[in-house]
Amino acid sequence: MKSNFYNNPIKLVWLASANLLPNYLFVLWILIIVFLFLGTVIFDFISFDTFSIASYFSASLTGLTFTLALFTAEKNVFKEKELKILANYQGKNDKYKGQALIELLGPFVFTALLFLITGTLSLIVPFIKLELSSDTTILLIQGYIDILLLGLFSLFNLVMIMLNDVYHSVNRDT
Repeated sequence: MKSNFYNNPIKLVWLASANLLPNYLFVLWILIIVFLFLGTVIFDFISFDTFSIASYFSASLTGLTFTLALFTAEKNVFKEKELKILANYQGKNDKYKGQALIELLGPFVFTALLFLITGTLSLIVPFIKLELSSDTTILLIQGYIDILLLGLFSLFNLVMIMLNDVYHSVNRDT
């Protein structure tokens, strides 16, 4: 990737999409979505009556802060020389030079974007006055919770990436 991804972090997430979340976490997230949907829409055993989106701002901010802390810790696992090697490496099946670095950074950007979205919504939505049907409101609440859950799962994935990289760092040449 020749240009700086800062101008378009979504492009970085797209390029690293195969490496954002392991299959077991993705499947678990889908199962929870289905469970919440069935519990609210079909069987009516889940109630969002006490849901207040504004109360989730601190969770989103904490998630964003923790993502930054994990990124800093992850960066410290690698020497600058090793990061430069990742930035210049292009494997046989890689479409881009630096794909390895993109795949390292992608999950961090993805997680940060998820918590940015949930945090922004939790700040803005309480001030929006729209008359929506209860079914629409339930679906919007579930969508918000689904994004927040994906952020939590992605944060867990970052912890696992970090632990894996630390474990393998002891076997690298110094």
